[in-house]
Amino acid sequence: MKFSKTLSRSEAKYKYVGLPKQLRDEEFPDKDVLFDVKFQGKKYQMSVNNKNCIMLTKLYEQHEFQEDETITIKSVKKSFELSVE
Repeated sequence: MKFSKTLSRSEAKYKYVGLPKQLRDEEFPDKDVLFDVKFQGKKYQMSVNNKNCIMLTKLYEQHEFQEDETITIKSVKKSFELSVE
């Protein structure tokens, strides 16, 4: 699975990325279940909330996300890699 999305103003301001419901249901663990995300060489424990969003707050120590940046999430061996362009 590989998913890319350009961050909206709201997503950048409130530090989240929204997922399409079908992708969220098929590829991600249940709501509030932790999973590993690798971002810029560090591993983070994250979860999807009840609004089908992943909160990016933990990642702001590495990168301050901005509107119109593209986030890419790839599944890799029971975990995920996140990158930003």
